[in-house]
Amino acid sequence: MMLFDRLDASHLHALQVLLEEKHVTRAARRLGISQSSLSHRLRRLREALGDPLLVRSGPRLVPTPRAEAIAPRLTEALRALEAAVSLPAAFDPAAYTGALTLVMPDLFAPVLSNLLGALQRTAPRMSLRARPLSPELPRQLVEGPLCLALAPSHFADATTHARLLAEPRFAVVGRRGHPALRQRLTLSRWLAYGHVVVHVGGERVNPLADLLARQGLRRHVALEAPSFLSGLQALAHSDLLMNVPMPLFGDAIRMLDLEACAPPIALPRVRFALQWHERFQHDAAHRWVRDQVFSAVHPLLHKPGSSPGARPA
Repeated sequence: MMLFDRLDASHLHALQVLLEEKHVTRAARRLGISQSSLSHRLRRLREALGDPLLVRSGPRLVPTPRAEAIAPRLTEALRALEAAVSLPAAFDPAAYTGALTLVMPDLFAPVLSNLLGALQRTAPRMSLRARPLSPELPRQLVEGPLCLALAPSHFADATTHARLLAEPRFAVVGRRGHPALRQRLTLSRWLAYGHVVVHVGGERVNPLADLLARQGLRRHVALEAPSFLSGLQALAHSDLLMNVPMPLFGDAIRMLDLEACAPPIALPRVRFALQWHERFQHDAAHRWVRDQVFSAVHPLLHKPGSSPGARPA
């Protein structure tokens, strides 16, 4: 049987204090336990080590040769054990030279410049690595050491922590002068034109298609685009329409000279959250990075004056 099957750190700490105090009452007071509890620990130590360790000499206890040999190494070992399990030093972002991996769909591409600017001010030696979102998100997050996701809430599983970022509204976007956008967009006009669709994170589930099917309606998906930005570019030279999360793509809509308006029906809502693995919940560096990412991204999802469905000037 191994020694540590019979003893734990409390026994070894008790022996250290007894060797220093050489008095049961004072040692028990210093340890904050009763004399009987200390006597019990000493008895376990004697049985495990096969040596009396401390014997009486008048009112004092004196160590045996075995105890004297153990004492210096015991003190060193307990210091090493305490250092091993103590709280780590505070995270210093200015000195950090590793990378932050951010798993996200391309719809969050517009926030990267703001996030990168914030990191360069506070953690100038940190690298930012953007990775595409996939249905295997929990496996991506566990790999760490600094890995976060900006993803729909339903991508999380029981091992994932999440902090809500936004539940963006969608606007219908088309080229400037699009026939369907010259007046209030009706359901029939909206369905009369081909649509651009982006499958976020590679998911093939389409809540909007299910919603329309329940009403006996169907839209024509003319283009499955690999990203929202490529989909917006396709709108500029066609009569296609696309549902776009706002206000994330307000700048791109203006740059491509597109128009946006409110959808003719209530579109399914998607909650997006900052997500991370349980493994890193209490890690100091991870906590700091989570706060930085949230502070940089959250305001961009709630910009005043960018209400969904508003036509850009």
